[in-house]
Amino acid sequence: MNINWRAVLTGFVVAIALGAFVSWAGSLTESSVYLLALPGLVGGFVAGYMVSGVGNGAIHGALATIVGALVLLVALTIGAALFVGVVPAVAGASVAVLALFVQAIPGGVAGAIGGWMKRRRVREPTTATTPR
Repeated sequence: MNINWRAVLTGFVVAIALGAFVSWAGSLTESSVYLLALPGLVGGFVAGYMVSGVGNGAIHGALATIVGALVLLVALTIGAALFVGVVPAVAGASVAVLALFVQAIPGGVAGAIGGWMKRRRVREPTTATTPR
């Protein structure tokens, strides 16, 4: 299977941009914390829509969510190791790896929906004949 890394990177960038907007839009409360799932869903959908098919869309959507979360996890773990200590940073990173796999499921589902919508939208060109 060929992975379209441009689709994965685009989904990641969309998720990061939307995540920054959601986190800066307002304060997080118990009910608004569910909005933090929105960037992963939209990023997965965008990555899935850039490829065609449900299976390809699911794989690319999950990869966009996982790659994006891994980049942020590495950056935050390094920052935590520098400012808090190595042991708390490794403990937090191990919990975050579990959350990473849980986040891949909604990204994959959204990617499958995006790939399905792209497949439905792509149509073969028809030759129109005009009656004479």
